[in-house]
Amino acid sequence: MSGFPWFPIGHKLASGTVGRLRMEGPGYQVLQEQAGDALMLVLAGGEPVADDAARIDGASQFAEFEFGGRRFLTVPVAKSSEPVPLLRWPKRFGLPTTSDVRALGEAIAGMRRRAPRAEVASALFLPALEACLAVKDVDATEDMRQVAAQILTASQATALDVGSVRAVNPWVSADDIKFFLSALGVSEVAEPVAPEAFALPGRPALEAFFREYVLEPSADPERYQALRVQLPNGILLYGPPGSGKTHAVDTLVAALRRPTFRLDLGEVGSPFIHQTTVAMRQAFEQAKRSAPSLLVLEEIDAVASARGPMSQDHKVEELTEILRMIEAAAKNGVLVLATTNRKEALDPAVLRTGRFDHSLLVDYPTEEEVKLALGGMLKDRPHDAIDLLPASRSLAGRPMSDAAWVVNEAARLTARAQQDRITAAFLEEALSRLR
Repeated sequence: MSGFPWFPIGHKLASGTVGRLRMEGPGYQVLQEQAGDALMLVLAGGEPVADDAARIDGASQFAEFEFGGRRFLTVPVAKSSEPVPLLRWPKRFGLPTTSDVRALGEAIAGMRRRAPRAEVASALFLPALEACLAVKDVDATEDMRQVAAQILTASQATALDVGSVRAVNPWVSADDIKFFLSALGVSEVAEPVAPEAFALPGRPALEAFFREYVLEPSADPERYQALRVQLPNGILLYGPPGSGKTHAVDTLVAALRRPTFRLDLGEVGSPFIHQTTVAMRQAFEQAKRSAPSLLVLEEIDAVASARGPMSQDHKVEELTEILRMIEAAAKNGVLVLATTNRKEALDPAVLRTGRFDHSLLVDYPTEEEVKLALGGMLKDRPHDAIDLLPASRSLAGRPMSDAAWVVNEAARLTARAQQDRITAAFLEEALSRLR
């Protein structure tokens, strides 16, 4: 990396007059054209990037010249089509859209056919030619999943299934994600959790409902569509604070692996009239563009409370807007999941079928439900055989978050005692520390 152009400022090339250095990498430089906004890509002859450029479609656009006894290739490029290293795509252009991902995938696949040993992470993408140039050979085994994650989501994502990608980048379709991963040789694309594998420990009735009404139709959409089954527009979970409504929603979201949009209606309120309506409309439009998707509305009673003779006009407008959007959710590929602590405060119109088709009580757990929940929470932690009945009796009728706290506290006490397995004694001590 020299930090300076390879040629004197003002030197004339076939692609323009040399200005300042804009970017460089192994065997290439991007130079500003001195007289305007155009750019020039210059490749050093004998380097892998120049050798690969000679093999791509559009190679004839490169002009060859000599300078200082060395051979170079150059081509003019518009500023809007500036060459970019693959990993810098999101920073330069933002998260890729469906058309971007298709172009990037095809360019990467073409480069890997021409240069099987080329490192993908350092490759130079030429938007104008929709081609990737191999900059160097890979030194070691390349983590293609991390490369894909950085390009698709601009992050070091640990999950790279279609749903996880679209949750971060809803502007790209599922088919194009799969195409892109295939171009990079990444075949481990996780699918939504199978209905029979879905688990919601401590909530057997809710688990069965989600499996029957949401997961099974999602796993076999062709059959349900052929029978013209109308899927739910909305599902409402109601119950006292801390009963586990949000946890149930999060578990379903994780299982479906769809793009998910959240709106806390208790916090979205604005001192400006109509702004809450605008925020709701924007959330629904985003979910619609990313369908099939999920829209989670927390504290829905904040905007869907019962109308009365003293209701303000803009509050009635907010309720009317949310009713209209929920009615159209299913046909637009959106499933609305809403939560509330105060079902009795909701306007009756919200609870009619065709809007929230299902309203499910998530109450404080029974003794049996606590026992199932504790077993589920302990399942992935090393532990001895523990009689969960005493703890279940103590935690029955309390917020489900108390049970989660007790298990976590028992694990912390185990670690602090430098032990490897949670025992009944640690669980009992954690229970005693619960306020």
